[in-house]
Amino acid sequence: MDRHGSADDLEMQMIGSFLSCASRGDKVGLNQMLRVGTSPNSQDYDKRTALHLAASEGHASIVELLLHYHADVNLQDRWHRTPLTDARLYGHRDICRILEVNGGSDTLNHHSLTFPHEGGVNEVNIDLSELSVKHSSIIEQGLFGESEKVKWRGTWVVQTRIKRHIYQPGVELILSAKDNNLLRELRHPNIVQFLGSIVQGEEMILITEYLSKGNLHDILARKVRFDYATSVRYALDIARGMNYLHEHKPNPLVHNNLSPRLSRCPMRIQELIRDCRHTDPAKRPTFTAVIEILEEAAVKRTRNGCPVC
Repeated sequence: MDRHGSADDLEMQMIGSFLSCASRGDKVGLNQMLRVGTSPNSQDYDKRTALHLAASEGHASIVELLLHYHADVNLQDRWHRTPLTDARLYGHRDICRILEVNGGSDTLNHHSLTFPHEGGVNEVNIDLSELSVKHSSIIEQGLFGESEKVKWRGTWVVQTRIKRHIYQPGVELILSAKDNNLLRELRHPNIVQFLGSIVQGEEMILITEYLSKGNLHDILARKVRFDYATSVRYALDIARGMNYLHEHKPNPLVHNNLSPRLSRCPMRIQELIRDCRHTDPAKRPTFTAVIEILEEAAVKRTRNGCPVC
């Protein structure tokens, strides 16, 4: 394995763990990482910091801890939002006061974060004319509709066309651009970034980030068996992303299609998956609990040098 690539993977894994602690309010875990030298200003690929996530989720104690370690209160993510912008967006007044006292500024100046609908096409953030299909290709990313790799403002993204009308037993929905406003606010290193959508007649075009290295489905399709460390790493990434959705404020987000393939996972991971899919919701562990179990398993493996399946 390329040493440089391996080092980059470890660094991204560390940043993911660090941001996950901030997002779910794990003060002990975050403090441990800060004490061993993790930068309080570590950023994910969207330039989101732990302070952004803590401000979004309403974890005042985490915000104070990060400021104690001299976190930059005004770092901007790629959408030019500061932690104060996020705190105001989600109505966390106590955190707004903490950030303001420490010099925080709101770069968006209270402007609305939604985009107007104009003419006959409901547009959310994306102008159809900006999508370039030159050198485009059909790919498999997502389960609904046909996905195509295209360029938007010079960057490869994925456009997926889906039907606006959704029919399920007892449910009939007609999607509109307004339904996607919340998706644009989601920021997590383990969730595919939603960039925008365009409604055209009976279809909706969804624009998401392009996964240049493929996805877990691609790997499973090759029928490889994961070693224990790889399985735990993937499971942690999934659990952290799911926990972010479940703990979203002010309301949790409903999702679908979490359909793991059990046969090529270590026994301990299979047991966790079965627990999460228990027919009695009261007996299902929270994703916070799952994360704690997986992190404990990872630590044990590191200490003992072998898996405990």
